[in-house]
Amino acid sequence: MRLYHYTSVAAVYSILKNRKIWITDIRFLNDSKELHIGMELLLKNIVSASPNIYSNHEYWEMAKSFLLNEISNSRMCVVGEDPLYVFSLSSDGDCLSQWRAYGSYAIEFDSTIIESEVSKLQKCLYRDDEKLISAQEHALDSIVSTSNAFRKYNGMHGPDTINASFSLYLQAAIYKHIGFQEEKESRIIISPYMHDFEYEVKYRPKGDLLVPYVELDLPLECIKSVTVGPHPSQELALASMSEYVRAIEKDWQISQGNIEFFIDVKASKIPYRPVG
Repeated sequence: MRLYHYTSVAAVYSILKNRKIWITDIRFLNDSKELHIGMELLLKNIVSASPNIYSNHEYWEMAKSFLLNEISNSRMCVVGEDPLYVFSLSSDGDCLSQWRAYGSYAIEFDSTIIESEVSKLQKCLYRDDEKLISAQEHALDSIVSTSNAFRKYNGMHGPDTINASFSLYLQAAIYKHIGFQEEKESRIIISPYMHDFEYEVKYRPKGDLLVPYVELDLPLECIKSVTVGPHPSQELALASMSEYVRAIEKDWQISQGNIEFFIDVKASKIPYRPVG
């Protein structure tokens, strides 16, 4: 499956040159309800969940209380000290609303290579019925695993209880408001809670804010194309981007001995132009 990241020309230049992507602190994305929608939904389903045959009934209520407390604390502080970092991708490679919102260029990625070489992808859910079914399943699974973990550790916390609460936290990050449905988003999500998190948190200015992010190495082979979006000088933008990509290709072909490596450069088919 091919996925697209809408961005600026500066970001395209940097990603191709440095073979790194910037994974942004989730608190600084454009959805003001990031995590809140998901955590509220998971809280409700933890409260209403009933034991199943796989549950440890002795520790069921303790498990529910533990998870409710963990999710509530995360909701109150939006996990300030240990935030999630997110890289957004869309399954739609030529979407007018995304050109308007995120930039005049879109990089096409091969999701198979991303998942094998970079990180697992999480598909966002928008419809209320989809989110509800998912939240019910994940809430129940987390309570079951937590109750069994409490039995294993004689009522004490252990790695399994922490993993269960963290999995809910990750799940909350893919429940989005239906107003964002057109974005058809999948996400790379990483966190300091992950055992292999070894990234330096950096900062970049954006407006009047400093936005935290981490850099993730990226194999150039996972980039399949660059699309130049609707642009007042689209032909000129297409020409210069094509020349730049050809130079990147040539260097990669020589260094890797892969003469077949190729990145397509194309123009958006949407005839949009800003007026006034």
